[in-house]
Amino acid sequence: MRGHHRKPSPNKVNANRKIAFSSDTTRPFLRFFSPSIGGNPKDPIERVKADGAACYHLAMEKESNLLTPTSFIYICCQQGVESVVKTEIAKNHSELSFAFSRPGFVTFKVLPPGKLALKFPLASTFSRSFGWSVGRADGDDGATLVQQIVSSNAAAHCRHIHVWQRDRAVPGQRGFEPGETALAQAVGQQIAESEVFSGRDVAVNRAARPDDLVLDVAIVEPNQWWYGFHYVSTVAGRWPGGVPFFDTETEVASRAYFKVREALLWAGITIQKEDTCAEIGSAPGGACQFLLEAGATVIGVDPAEMEPEILKHEKFTHIRRRGNEVKKKDLKDVKWLFADLNATPTYTLDAITEIVSSQHVDVTGLVLTLKMTDIRMAEEVETIRKRVSQLGFGVVKTRQLAFNRGEFALVAVKDKFALRSARKRTKS
Repeated sequence: MRGHHRKPSPNKVNANRKIAFSSDTTRPFLRFFSPSIGGNPKDPIERVKADGAACYHLAMEKESNLLTPTSFIYICCQQGVESVVKTEIAKNHSELSFAFSRPGFVTFKVLPPGKLALKFPLASTFSRSFGWSVGRADGDDGATLVQQIVSSNAAAHCRHIHVWQRDRAVPGQRGFEPGETALAQAVGQQIAESEVFSGRDVAVNRAARPDDLVLDVAIVEPNQWWYGFHYVSTVAGRWPGGVPFFDTETEVASRAYFKVREALLWAGITIQKEDTCAEIGSAPGGACQFLLEAGATVIGVDPAEMEPEILKHEKFTHIRRRGNEVKKKDLKDVKWLFADLNATPTYTLDAITEIVSSQHVDVTGLVLTLKMTDIRMAEEVETIRKRVSQLGFGVVKTRQLAFNRGEFALVAVKDKFALRSARKRTKS
C-alpha cells in the first residue's frame, strides 16, 4: 500500500496529515476522454462532460463491420480468485469450459462453437474484464509480438486499443495499485503506430463508448501477450482491463476513497449536493472524504477516530458508535447508506438490516464493501444478494472492484429509476 494513504490502525489517525478537499470531483481521473468524442482534452471538466454525454447518448452509431465470435474467451480478475472465477463460470455458463490460467488471467473454450452471443453478458462477480480471445503472441522482442497482434481482424476494425498488465500483486499490498503502467502505454503506442492504423483515429487506453469495438491486449508475461476484442456493453468494459482512470497518487485518508468512487462509477450512481449519506465503519475517512468532495452531507458512524481534516468539515457529523448501536432517528434523512466494516458479511448485513428496517429510515440505496476472511466466502454471494433483495431493494449488483482486496462490493437500489434519475440530474 502506498504510504501516503496507508490505513491507520483502528484507534489511530495521522494527525499531521493535511487532506486537501477538492470540489472538482473529476480530479482523480486520468485520460477519461477519448479524442473521438470532442471537447478540450486538457480541461478535466470538459473531459468528463463530453465523455458522460457520449456514454448516455441513445442514438449510438452502429458498428458496420461486426467481428465473429472466436472459440475462446478471456477473463481478467484479481490475483488469488482464479478458482472462484472458474467455479462461477462452471455454475452459470455451461457453454464454457476452462482452458488456461495464470494469476489474474483465465481463458475458457466455447462449447459448442457459436453458442455464445457476440456481445455476451457474463454472470460473474469476480471477473474484472472479459472478451473474445483471438490468440497468444509469443516472442523475444516487441516488434515480433506487435506484428502478430496487428494481423488480426480486430486490429483492422477497432476504434480503441486497450493494453494492460495483469496484476503483479493484490491491490493495496506491497505498494501495488491497479491501473495503467508505463509498459502498457508504450506497447499501446507501438501497436497504434503500426501500418494497419495508418489514416485511422484510434485511441490508446482511453475510455471507450458503448458499442465501440476495442482491441484488447493483456500482457500476461513480458514475452507473452494475449490479444482479443470486445464490444463495449458494460461500464467496466469502457476501461482497459476493467480498471477506472484514477490518480492513485492523490492524497486521501484511506484506500476507501478509491473503492467508493469506483463503486459509484460502476453502478451509475451520482451523489448530489442535496444528498445525505451515512457510512457505517467510516474511520479513518477515505469514503467520507470522497462523499464530502461530491458536496453531500455525510454522517460517519464509527467508534474509532476520524482524520482531523474530515472532522473539521462543516458538512460532516461523527457518531462514535458501532453500527448496531446508532440511534435510527439520527439517520432519518439518509438517502445513501454505505458500509465498510472489518467484519464478516453476515455481521455487516445484520447491522444494515437493523437500520433499513427501522420506521425512521428510508434509504434509496446501499453501497457496501463486504469482506472475505476466507476465499470460500465467495460461495455466499448469491445468498447475500437474495438477503438484500428481501429488504425491499429491487436492483442488487455485486462486483469485485479493481480497488477491492479480499472483498467485493454490493450496490442495491429500491428500483432502477433511482439510477436513471441520477443520470438525468447529472446531464441537466
